[in-house]
Amino acid sequence: MSKRKQLALGAVSGTAAILGWQSYRQYQRDRQAALVRIAAHSRTAETRLGSIVYGKRGEGPPVLVIHGAGGGFDQALHVAEGLAEGFEWIAPSRFGYLGTPLPEDGSPAAQANAHAALLDFLGIERAAVIGMSAGGPSALQFALRYPERCTGLVMMAGVSQGMLAVSPNLEVIEKLVNWLYASDYLTWLGLQLAIHRLVPSLGVPLSVTRSLSAADKAWLRTLLEYALPIRERTVGLIHDYVTVLSLEVLPLAQIRVPTLIVHARDDGLVSLKHAQFCVENIPQAQMLELPRGGHLFLGQRAPIRAVVEPFLRAASHQS
Repeated sequence: MSKRKQLALGAVSGTAAILGWQSYRQYQRDRQAALVRIAAHSRTAETRLGSIVYGKRGEGPPVLVIHGAGGGFDQALHVAEGLAEGFEWIAPSRFGYLGTPLPEDGSPAAQANAHAALLDFLGIERAAVIGMSAGGPSALQFALRYPERCTGLVMMAGVSQGMLAVSPNLEVIEKLVNWLYASDYLTWLGLQLAIHRLVPSLGVPLSVTRSLSAADKAWLRTLLEYALPIRERTVGLIHDYVTVLSLEVLPLAQIRVPTLIVHARDDGLVSLKHAQFCVENIPQAQMLELPRGGHLFLGQRAPIRAVVEPFLRAASHQS
């Protein structure tokens, strides 16, 4: 190799090393900022069923907001604030997320009991509940097990039935999740370099993301940034995959609380059949079926708010 090529290669390698170091330093700053944000906005409830990390925001009738897979109280609050005004959002981090321990019984029924225990801790007798994606099963269980405490149920792209006919292999899922989310740095790097390529993996068609407004793009970026630190969420994520894939059939016909189902036809993660299953089985359930928006309802906040806000308002008057 000529001296000129060696010098050029050295210059490229040196530049790459500098950029890599700068990138890692920025990641460290962003991760630290995420940890500070989580600590500043989270609280810990020592309930009769154990510790629950949660966040609260707003004033008004109480609404439990149950996050989906890979989330936490922070993502739940971010989504909830766009749904309505004049409510107190109470967002627990479910089992295995952001400091909430995963108990031996981590079933949706046990999680629903934990939701009730959190309300007890807060001195709240009744509340509406919103189940988002993988938060759907415990929201359904809360409505089933505590009808006297549930003023209303909203399922947003909510899982309502199992996705596999057989029980999944926990060891395989654990290895897969740990491989996909091997480090916070790799997750952070993916958000920086290819955020548009990540969105389809979250059940949103590329055609939806291409037409987003600047405000919706900013909302999406914040939502995805709230995945950090991912290593503080992987225990819950692994548990969610196992639970959601093998969810038992729930007696939805026994639900007697006002129910609203919100789902997009082009949801690529939780298919429309989950919404249809709820509508067909929950007595007098209402449904808002959106033509597009994917699993994250991108670009659909206005029509969703126009339905969810009055629904929650009416439900709160029944308490």
